[in-house]
Amino acid sequence: MSGNSGGPLVRIRDLRKRFGANEVLRGVDLDVARGEVVSVIGASGSGKTTMLRCVNLLETYDSGSIAVDGVEVGYSGEGANRRRRGERELARIRADIGMVFQLFNLFPHLTARQNVMLGLIKVRRLPRAEAQQAADRWLVRVGLADKLDALPHELSGGQQQRVGIARAVAMNPKVLLLDEITSALDPELVGEVLNVVRELAAEGMTMILVTHEMSFARDVSSRIVFMDAGRVAVEGTPREVFGAQAHDRLRTFLSRIEMRH
Repeated sequence: MSGNSGGPLVRIRDLRKRFGANEVLRGVDLDVARGEVVSVIGASGSGKTTMLRCVNLLETYDSGSIAVDGVEVGYSGEGANRRRRGERELARIRADIGMVFQLFNLFPHLTARQNVMLGLIKVRRLPRAEAQQAADRWLVRVGLADKLDALPHELSGGQQQRVGIARAVAMNPKVLLLDEITSALDPELVGEVLNVVRELAAEGMTMILVTHEMSFARDVSSRIVFMDAGRVAVEGTPREVFGAQAHDRLRTFLSRIEMRH
């Protein structure tokens, strides 16, 4: 299932989502080109994670459009004919959208290797030997050559998160979503995880990452998006966003982050 090669790889238009009376997303527009790394920053409650979770329909959205490689993600049809995609259809689309979570989400009873192999066998339908080769290759790439047979509880938080990244990229996704992937880690483990992401960025992996690591966002991003009250308030290159700070809410947000670090 692939669509246009000319347009943006990820195209979000007028995305809206409410939880009860609380409108969390109020008309988000965002384009992400192939090979681009877009960091989404903003205060808690600004809608960053909700937007990210809508991209692969872990969170349903009320209205608007999200297309990945020209294919509408969660729904098909227009207007009154719009319907949510069935689970099988959705699984095919989700296979092209990798996601790395804040809290690892590894299967506790499976080894590092088995965690990475699972999607390759179940979703990509690879033969077991091929899945194992791919899993081992990616685990070596993220620096876990000696941990292939380790269970999650035998790994540090940083190592578990690197298994999570290997699991996502082994599926060869079109876009990788990373949700606050360092926020549950001890400070000394953050660097090892960010180094893996930095390497993926250098190789041209398309990524959307929600992060509080401002210096990392500045170094690795093609573009920074600042969300405020459920909308994209500011977007631009790292130099534009961190340099001018003409937007009051952005200036306040960045000064708070700097005080915390």
